[in-house]
Amino acid sequence: MEQTATAAALQIDGLCVSARIGDRSYKALDSVALSVERGEARGLVGESGSGKSLTLRAVMGLLPPNLEVTGGAIRFRGQDLLADGGKLLHSIRGTGISMVFQEPAVALNPVMKVGQQIVDGVAWRRGLGRRQAKELAAELLTQVGIKDPEHWANAYPHQLSGGMRQRVMIASAIASQPEIILCDEPTTALDVTIQAQILKLFKALKTDLGAGLLYVTHDLSVVAEFCDSLTVMYAGRTVEQSDDLAALIAAPAHPYTRALLAAVPRIRGPVRRLRGLASSAPPLTEREQTVAPPMVPIGPGRQVAPFTHEDERFFSRDDEA
Repeated sequence: MEQTATAAALQIDGLCVSARIGDRSYKALDSVALSVERGEARGLVGESGSGKSLTLRAVMGLLPPNLEVTGGAIRFRGQDLLADGGKLLHSIRGTGISMVFQEPAVALNPVMKVGQQIVDGVAWRRGLGRRQAKELAAELLTQVGIKDPEHWANAYPHQLSGGMRQRVMIASAIASQPEIILCDEPTTALDVTIQAQILKLFKALKTDLGAGLLYVTHDLSVVAEFCDSLTVMYAGRTVEQSDDLAALIAAPAHPYTRALLAAVPRIRGPVRRLRGLASSAPPLTEREQTVAPPMVPIGPGRQVAPFTHEDERFFSRDDEA
């Protein structure tokens, strides 16, 4: 399929993923829909188990053996990555689309020098010699703010701090100058000072590379600081999204989104009791197996999933409770 002029860099339409548990199949993702343009940072939020990381792994074709895509489409520059048995996905993974994982200590090969890991795939594709590959690794390490890059390119992952390992992961992700970077809570394990440095780095990469970022996080303060747009997930479904982050935060439409925002501590304004979610998302085996209703447009670039008064009661919590 040819790319259209209006095609987003990454478009997910009606994505469904099923999990096989014993002799039964359960919907882990149900009709997930979102898009990311080049130069855009879209936040993807929701409580643990909502399907955020699973969505990223489905895009990358990195699902565990007991999970499989059972419906929908994942399009990159207008081409469906699922249409040809994954051949196109294989060709663009790590080049057109790359991913920064949550735990670099796990994702990095412990017995391979970091410089080699950064440029391994790119050097092979470009036919770079050993010296050229080393120069590229040093250049990328410099780009992500690591001083003395020649020295650290020859180090092993265990010799680096957590923040440096995450920068190495980012350098590896941008080595092929991808159009889309998937970020799976990349600052969760870092202290707040290093988190701020990494977020500043992502901002610079978004501007300098013109890459689109899909940023999974549970921290709404990170979203407010870094993202342009927002998609909210609950129990494997998208429940609300907006291309304008400020508009969604100012007037959330879905009761689950309102509950998430109400649970965020505030340091300005009048003192009030911190509100929590009334209930956690049901486990996978207890979720509704009905087809998710389509999102409803409620304004330019804004959609919300239909909800009932029962949903309002389910997600809301009395301040005095």
